[in-house]
Amino acid sequence: MSLDDIIEKIGSFGRFQKIQYLLACFAAVCCSWAAIVPVYILNVPKHRCRVPRLGPADHWGINSSLIEADVPLKKSGCAVPGAADCFEACRLNGGNGTNSTTGCSAGFVFDKSEFIDTFPSELNYVCDAGREVLVTTLVQSQLIGVLIGAWMSGILSDRFGRKPVLIGSMLLMGLSGLASTVSSDPYSFWVLRCLVGLGFASSLTTGFVVGIEFIGPQARIHAGIVIQYAYAVGLILLVGVAHLLRYWRWLNIAVGALPLFSILLIWLLVESPRWLISRGRLAEAEALIRKAAKVNGVELPTDLELRPPSENVSKTPDSESADDSDRSSPTSSAADSSEQTSFLRVFTNKQTALMTMNMFLQWWVIALVYYGLSLSSGNLPGDIYLTSFLNALAELIGYVVPHALAGRLGRRVTHAGSMFLAAAALCSTIFVELFGPADGGLDWLLVTLAMLGKIGITSAFGVAYLWTAEMFHTGVRQMAVGSSSTAGRAGTLLAPFLADMRKFIASSFGAALPLLISGCLALLAGLTSLLLPETLGIELPETLEDCRRLAAWRSRATVEPQDVGKEIKEQQAVDENANRDSAV
Repeated sequence: MSLDDIIEKIGSFGRFQKIQYLLACFAAVCCSWAAIVPVYILNVPKHRCRVPRLGPADHWGINSSLIEADVPLKKSGCAVPGAADCFEACRLNGGNGTNSTTGCSAGFVFDKSEFIDTFPSELNYVCDAGREVLVTTLVQSQLIGVLIGAWMSGILSDRFGRKPVLIGSMLLMGLSGLASTVSSDPYSFWVLRCLVGLGFASSLTTGFVVGIEFIGPQARIHAGIVIQYAYAVGLILLVGVAHLLRYWRWLNIAVGALPLFSILLIWLLVESPRWLISRGRLAEAEALIRKAAKVNGVELPTDLELRPPSENVSKTPDSESADDSDRSSPTSSAADSSEQTSFLRVFTNKQTALMTMNMFLQWWVIALVYYGLSLSSGNLPGDIYLTSFLNALAELIGYVVPHALAGRLGRRVTHAGSMFLAAAALCSTIFVELFGPADGGLDWLLVTLAMLGKIGITSAFGVAYLWTAEMFHTGVRQMAVGSSSTAGRAGTLLAPFLADMRKFIASSFGAALPLLISGCLALLAGLTSLLLPETLGIELPETLEDCRRLAAWRSRATVEPQDVGKEIKEQQAVDENANRDSAV
């Protein structure tokens, strides 16, 4: 009897699974706060040079008549003449009746309407190309940690289990975040935010696997998407917290303290039974399953038999020449055990290798575009808290789309359609940027198109997690999700520079480039995603051979996904009978 069959007997999503699932959702909320808090604490507020003759009396909202002789006006981009942001940010008039200008020798005046203080404003990291790039690299530091964490989480959780890795990652995320609060230089801040990113990525990928591995196939589509709702709700909550705590240190303390409650997971969270079975720890898995059945109010038979999934050794998914005696031999069993835990074996078959590389491309594009849009929320017209709220709301809507459609239209159609929506919306923004009125009369349209792009890319992100987990077999499922996430995180390293491109290319075209590039990448990924197999309605692959059969589906256009699932299930039954016969 497969684990999915047992889960159906005890309840696909009973009380026991719901408790575990809520714990995974808590991890998602913590991760959302850690992921987006750099948008606030590393924001560079509007600023200009402090007028030396005014000294401390100078402030952002001061009457313009008092400073217009000292600070030059902008040549363009001023919607309201005389407003504070109509003055040059980094120059003072030279005086002596000349047209020369000088730097900000007396320091800077910052707009405190949105933030009382941020890390860059505290250190005056403005009006210097090197320092502006440094601020961008501080955002990137957390994403470097995310890249490392996404890779490490797969290795560690497949080897040591989901529970210890999830708890350890959340504690690392929280403690490193709190430590960065007392940082007063960019170098220690860089290292600590890198550790935050490491813990965040590991917590997110491991928490997702914990959330779906003990849930039946019928409930998996809902569980795989709803956990993303928790992430989006976390973003909305963070907007409120950031609005209340406008000092970057206080906000950072709040974000870092939340994951420390994960210490309670030591007593509340259980290990994944799929992982226990894949490691041959059948007694522990059975005890856990019986505990779940008891909590769910279901009685299991006393002769419940669990067996670790056996790997097939047939050469291709279409081969019918595999010898059952070879599959049940001791030598084959040893090879199977090694194969089960080695993610690299998916590259030994052309079809699984192409499937894996295609999924890596999807993650790379999705993560780059997603984080580029998220980090750009502070660059969009309007109040940062409003644009951040709209960004978070768009993300929540984006997760509703796959929840509503992925179970009906399938993972592939929903994913590709989401990418095409993002591509169309983001590419359209170039017309607003280049041909819109200088007074910002079409800013609302620009924000709307950016939010539509965020809905599309978020929807694709929501499908990608579930789709990836369903494509790969139990022994390497966490490794597959982690490796795919690593490919995505490699893309996120470019996201800060993509979001800040308008700072380095001072023109209307430079302002349009971030969203235009994002749209073109989304179009490319959407087209290639049509080559991936559909996983709707099939059981989770248990062995590498199951994974090969699934990858082969795309080359057999007449075969429906349900038939692939039936074929996988029938072959699993054959393998189980062969193992039982060999044991006798």
